[in-house]
Amino acid sequence: MRVFFLLFTFFFFGTGSAQNPASDNFDSYIQNRMNADSFPGAVLLITKNGKPVKLASYGFANLEYAAKTQLATVFELASVSKPITATAMMLLVEQGKLSLDSSIAAYLSGVPKAYQPITIRQLMSHSAGMPPDHYNYYKLFGPTPLRYSVAAQLEDLYKLPIKSTPGTAYLYSNAAFFMQAAIIEKVTGISFYQFVQNNIFKPLGMNHSSFINGDSIIPNRAQGYTKRKGRWVRTSLEAITQSMDANGFGGAMSTAMDYEKFLQATAKQLLVSKNSYTKMITPTKLANGNFAKSKDGSMIGLGWFLRDFNGRLAFLHGGYSGTFALHFIDEDISVIFFTNLSSGYGAITGDKGFDFMKTGFELAQMAVDKWK
Repeated sequence: MRVFFLLFTFFFFGTGSAQNPASDNFDSYIQNRMNADSFPGAVLLITKNGKPVKLASYGFANLEYAAKTQLATVFELASVSKPITATAMMLLVEQGKLSLDSSIAAYLSGVPKAYQPITIRQLMSHSAGMPPDHYNYYKLFGPTPLRYSVAAQLEDLYKLPIKSTPGTAYLYSNAAFFMQAAIIEKVTGISFYQFVQNNIFKPLGMNHSSFINGDSIIPNRAQGYTKRKGRWVRTSLEAITQSMDANGFGGAMSTAMDYEKFLQATAKQLLVSKNSYTKMITPTKLANGNFAKSKDGSMIGLGWFLRDFNGRLAFLHGGYSGTFALHFIDEDISVIFFTNLSSGYGAITGDKGFDFMKTGFELAQMAVDKWK
């Protein structure tokens, strides 16, 4: 462990901003965070009006090979994948193949009675009352050719009870975003991954973005890490998702530069119409009239979280793998901070984990204060 910290110190200042080689407040902040949270590597990209104003990489993408993080490093996005799934859904809404307020039973067969009141809008806003997760862990660890099919995942999901009456409460749900991917496959007749490739990644030139597949060789891929009893250990969402079809909740991989293309396309309505974009960034109201909010106080639209930074509204999302992406709407400022240290095992081992959301919020506040 001591050797790796020495390596951090040696390489840190050699991986500074491509736009401003001199160390600045962002570099100092991230160095402090690396010392406090000991995440191995990171990339920071901040843009103003679509142009980079801060572009930097730090530390290591892979500790075993002492491979430094680069601007081209590909990270597992985890839940930063969810806005991609929601955008795919909105494309189908615009094509008339989905309706936001229709029951999921209009698109999927065999939906049990308890699930039938759930609407597409509720799936996209974490207000469907669905369980946080749906998959059977024992079906996830076979070799890659052993697929965990959409039908099998739905069967396992439908065995689980609804947690709250649809539309009445906020409950963050990976299961809801798997179901969206399943619906996309049902109404398009192609795989979720292919639909995203054809309609989002390819049109935007996101040439370094894909979905986790255990067979694939991904150039410049970061190794994921977490903390176990204070020590780094390798981790990857691939262990969970390599055999899982229609993973709309956390299966994408991307670079900071690629994801900025997606943020810009969202903000400038290059993929969906202004009307659809407005719906996606409008806070969701629950049946009691209150806004649906996460534990950190962020509101939720359709696929995007929404947060006010002293009067400046941003849409954003974070991911368990240590990823964060945000866009200030009026100021046209994007902040992307990708790391390769996950939230940690928490209660299982006592590790505090890496609070990537807090770090992302602080970087966002610094950015909007500087370039507002």
